[in-house]
Amino acid sequence: MQYIWLVFFWSIYFLHHSLFSSDSVKAYFLDIGLSLKNQRFIYTIFSVLALLLILLFNGVIGGEKLLMENRLIKAFALFLVAGGVFILREAFKTYSLRAFVGFSEDTDLTLRTTGMLRHIRHPLYSAAILIFTGFVLYDSRVSSIVSWGCVMAYLPIGIWLEEKKLIKTFGEQYKQYAEKVPMLIPDLRKR
Repeated sequence: MQYIWLVFFWSIYFLHHSLFSSDSVKAYFLDIGLSLKNQRFIYTIFSVLALLLILLFNGVIGGEKLLMENRLIKAFALFLVAGGVFILREAFKTYSLRAFVGFSEDTDLTLRTTGMLRHIRHPLYSAAILIFTGFVLYDSRVSSIVSWGCVMAYLPIGIWLEEKKLIKTFGEQYKQYAEKVPMLIPDLRKR
């Protein structure tokens, strides 16, 4: 029953993510007087707190470990997490962290294709894959695997919604960019 609750909490989290990033919900809040900056700030606070609560619940319910303790696996897990953190750091050299969190308005509405975005279109999703995969390898309890499965199941939906929004915003320019730049994994043959 605990794992069903865990899946339910992740589902609510991802529903929140999808709804509050939609143009119609943003427009509704603009109509009632909530600026995009304030919407982003509220969204960020809720998202961070909800994520921490879900991870806390994940840790509390635990479960049996499915992988034996192994230093090599733990080292590889930490390598994946470090790779994810590196990608996040590099991505936020291109994005405005202040605007992303909701501390300032993002006034640059041009298609960004520099920095990490020259190599992959969705670095934040790539980072999430690495971090959560490292997390599940490091802590292979059933609850962690359920959480990993929920995240991996949602990512294609989140990416699809993001792609739709980017095509709507940037049109042909984004389509041309998408033809050249891979979605999640850099094309190492181009280097």
